[in-house]
Amino acid sequence: MKYLYQDSVKLPSKRDFIHDLETLLDVTAAVVLLEDEIISANNEVKEIHRAKDRKISGLRTFESNVTMQMNELVRDGGTEEIQVCKNAITEVCASCVDQQKAKVDSESDASLTDLAEKIDLDSERICKILSPFLEFGVYGARYVYSLGMDGKKRLHGEFKADLGELSFAYELQFKGTVIVKHLVGPFAIPIPKKAGLFHSEEAVKMMDMSHHRLVDVTYSNNQVTAEFKDRRGARMVRVEMKPATNDYSIVYEDVEPVNLTRDELISQEIDSDGILDLMHAVIGYVLDTEKREVATLVRLTFNGMNVVREPLVSDALKVLLAEYGRFANECIAHGAAKDEFVIKIESDDGTRTEKYMSISTVKNRLLGIGKEGAELADAFGLGTSAS
Repeated sequence: MKYLYQDSVKLPSKRDFIHDLETLLDVTAAVVLLEDEIISANNEVKEIHRAKDRKISGLRTFESNVTMQMNELVRDGGTEEIQVCKNAITEVCASCVDQQKAKVDSESDASLTDLAEKIDLDSERICKILSPFLEFGVYGARYVYSLGMDGKKRLHGEFKADLGELSFAYELQFKGTVIVKHLVGPFAIPIPKKAGLFHSEEAVKMMDMSHHRLVDVTYSNNQVTAEFKDRRGARMVRVEMKPATNDYSIVYEDVEPVNLTRDELISQEIDSDGILDLMHAVIGYVLDTEKREVATLVRLTFNGMNVVREPLVSDALKVLLAEYGRFANECIAHGAAKDEFVIKIESDDGTRTEKYMSISTVKNRLLGIGKEGAELADAFGLGTSAS
């Protein structure tokens, strides 16, 4: 699939912008509602603590006043019998106050436990809604996949991304061992060898990599690096590529590392198209959610603070909406209409279809969210007075 503006210029995101925008609007409406519930619950928590403190303080003041009154009524000249009565009254008061404080603590703890469970549940719901969206739906982010082979010879690691003040990370674990032939079929690269019976001469031989395992991947905005090892884990091949330009380099490491792309004799034998196919297949594998066993959102922060717990969900959404707003403006700039966002989708057979969303639809959906709607619309670039 190819994704284009209305004037047939390629979208930099290489994604269905209209679909992603619809998803973002759905996500925004759902999580802002849950954030409001968390804010309300947090306010209740604060009020319960304040009420508890007032009650405890009142009980302590009462106990102190009773003690002072007893001391005023019964001075040093009081009879032994009166002193006994005074002490009894003071002890009963202290016991009663302790019982009431325990009752206040118990009632407060019960309410706080209920609210904590509600906050936990709403937090889990927010993460469940955001998790499928963030990895692929955050435009303009700096990202990096850092994956290595675990004890079961599967790729396992982390995906991290940052966009402005927003930062998030996933734990990723893939289902099985990745073999080169599974990615691109039979595959070989030229490597150096010594030739000649009496005098060693530099020569080239082809090494079959079809059964090499993919053992390490680092994939970021600007570069992808993949390491492959044979079954014995002895011979390592590392390929680095810049996806934007398809520039690549290959390092072969047996006894000593050799940069194959810098060796004039060897580089002539490299199948460049095959290398590029392999590296793009590696990227495709990393991004293929069907190949994963685990994909868990483990961190979501805004200015270093937990987005869900603080909560700062609306602040995080404003960052996302601002970036989508910039893409939306590009749609307008590359389109014929000024009241809707239009893209073209070109299928593999060359067939093109158009998708669109009106500006008024975006505005109405954001403003309909609630008290945060106007600020969210402003973040997108519409404002409360946008038409």
